[in-house]
Amino acid sequence: MLDRKEFLTGVASVAATLVVNACGGDDSEGTTTGGGDGNCNDDIDVVITGNHGHELSIPSADFDSGQGKTYNIQGTSAHSHSITLTAQDFTELKAGKKITKESTTDSGHTHPMQIIC
Repeated sequence: MLDRKEFLTGVASVAATLVVNACGGDDSEGTTTGGGDGNCNDDIDVVITGNHGHELSIPSADFDSGQGKTYNIQGTSAHSHSITLTAQDFTELKAGKKITKESTTDSGHTHPMQIIC
């Protein structure tokens, strides 16, 4: 599992588009305590429970679009899952709240996820 420093070191910013990649490596319940600061352009923490290579990438523009979106979280895993974030989810993330979502059922299982800015 990546620690916070390793995660932040791996985040890249290109021009005005920041794509945040995050992946959890074990069955931990989360790496974030308390509320976030709501600044999704600077920092986002994602914990994928039972992870085996899945990754979630969210372009910073999606936080301001006002619309929900479905993301493929396949990453380096041999199979894919999807997760849908609603417009309300983005609003809550920008307010510094932690949201919990569950991926689609693929290959006979799901992945609960915690996301916070």
